[in-house]
Amino acid sequence: MPVITVAGEVDLSTADLVWNEVHAQLAARPGVLVLDLSKVDFIGSAGLHVLIHSHTEATGNGTRLALVAPEQSFTAWVFAAAGVNQMFDLHRDLSSALPAPADPPAGATPIPSATS
Repeated sequence: MPVITVAGEVDLSTADLVWNEVHAQLAARPGVLVLDLSKVDFIGSAGLHVLIHSHTEATGNGTRLALVAPEQSFTAWVFAAAGVNQMFDLHRDLSSALPAPADPPAGATPIPSATS
C-alpha cells in the first residue's frame, strides 16, 4: 500500500509536486492510498484544491484516500475552517490510517510453520 509523506508547505509553488505524486500513485489503482500530512507546516488554497481533486479522483478509481493530519495541526485547522474535514478520511497518525491486517476467513485452518 503506497504512503506519500508530505512535509513543509503545500502552496501554489509546491501543490503541483503533490498532485503529480498522488496522480501517479492513483494510476496504479491501489485499494488504499495514504497521504501523510503530519509534517506539513502550512497548506494554502492551492494545496487544499489538490487534496479535494485527489479525493475526487481516488473515489472515482475505487481507492480509499486516507489523510494523516494530527488533530491540533495547522492542516486539520484548515480542513475545519474550509468545512471539508467531513469530506476526507482523516486520521491523527499514520498507524490509524493503515488498514488492519486481514483476518483469516472464518473456519480457515492456519498452516503451521516448519521448524527444524
